[in-house]
Amino acid sequence: MTERAAEDWLIRYLFVMVISATALLALVYGLVFEPNLAVVGGALLALAAMSAIVTIDLRSWRAT
Repeated sequence: MTERAAEDWLIRYLFVMVISATALLALVYGLVFEPNLAVVGGALLALAAMSAIVTIDLRSWRAT
């Protein structure tokens, strides 16, 4: 892995981790503290998007 590829990977997964952690916190907040369907839906949508990004990356990594 080149240095540039490693930096891209690091930035991408820092982004994924921040979005995923925020979505999990929003999910807990929307379910437990103040039930809100819009917050829960947004959190689930964000988690699904992050899961798709990780799945696509793992498939492309395994293919190489």
